[in-house]
Amino acid sequence: MVIHHSGRELPGGDEVTRMDDTGPYRKTLLRATGIIKRFDALAALRGVDFDMPRHGIVSIIGPNGAGKTVLFNILTGISKPDAGDIWFDGKRISGLPPDRITKLGIARTFQNIRLFSNMTVLENVLVGRHSRMKQGVISSMLRSSNQLDEEETARDRVMDLLRFTGIDHLAETVATNHPTGAGRRLEIARALGSEPQLLLLDEPTAGMNPLETFAIIDLIDSIRADMGIGILLIEHDMRVVMRISDRISVLDYGVKIAEGTPEEIRNNQRVIEAYLGRGAAARREIAPEAAPESPVLETLLMTPNSATG
Repeated sequence: MVIHHSGRELPGGDEVTRMDDTGPYRKTLLRATGIIKRFDALAALRGVDFDMPRHGIVSIIGPNGAGKTVLFNILTGISKPDAGDIWFDGKRISGLPPDRITKLGIARTFQNIRLFSNMTVLENVLVGRHSRMKQGVISSMLRSSNQLDEEETARDRVMDLLRFTGIDHLAETVATNHPTGAGRRLEIARALGSEPQLLLLDEPTAGMNPLETFAIIDLIDSIRADMGIGILLIEHDMRVVMRISDRISVLDYGVKIAEGTPEEIRNNQRVIEAYLGRGAAARREIAPEAAPESPVLETLLMTPNSATG
C-alpha cells in the first residue's frame, strides 16, 4: 500500500508509476499524451494531448461525435486507450480500473443521470463515500464499534455534502422522485463523497432551465473555491463554458484543434469552421454581419458580458 503525501492510502503495486513532480509538473494535476482510441475502423481519438492544472476549471467542447465522452471514459478507467499515457498527481494511471482511479482522487458524473432508483438521496451519496471507508466485511457483519463510528462519520459527511449542494432537505426521499436540477446536484454530491482532487462533469446543465443552469454555475465555482477541487467539464451550453472556464480545449473528429482562454477560442477560425463547416465559415468572413447558422456558435461568438447573461 502506497501512502500519499496527504496521508491518504493509495493502491500499491507496480502499476502505479510516479513521474517527476517538480518544476512545471507541480502545477499539473492531470496530463494525457498521445491518446488514441479506436472502435473497429473508427478512430474516436487521434493522438490527443491534454493538460489539466491544479484547481483549474477547464472545459472540453466540440461538435457531436468529437470524442469528448470517449476521453472522459478513458480518463476514468471505463475504457482503455489503444495508445498514449495518462498521469494524475504524478502517477501513471493509464489502463487502471475505475475503482483504483477513484481512490487516487478522480470522480465523475454522467451525461445521463445515473442514480440508484431504490435508494434515498442520502443512501446514494453514501455509495459514493464507500471508497473512503476502511472497515472490512467482517467488521460490518459483526457491527463492531469501529464500524458503527465510521458509519456515523460517513453520514455526517454526506449530510454536509447535501447541504453544500443545496439538497439536504431531500435526504430521506427516494432519489429518482425529483426533477433534473436536483438529480444533477445529487450526482455531484455523490461524486464529491469520494473526496476527489479532480471532478469530471459530463454536461452538468443538460435539461435545465436558465435559473437552474446559473445555480449550477455558482455551485461549480464554489466547489473550486471552497474545496480546492479542479473541475473538468464537457458542456454544450456556451453560456456556461464562456462564463466559468479558465481554459477551453476543442475536439473535432477525435483531434484537438484548439486550446486557449475563452476569448482565444471565441476568435479561433478552426473552431468556427468545426461548428459551421468550412464553407459557411468562409461566407461569414465575407459577410460578418450575417447571423450565425448555429445556436451554439451564436453563443460562442457573443461578447464575454452577453455570454454570461
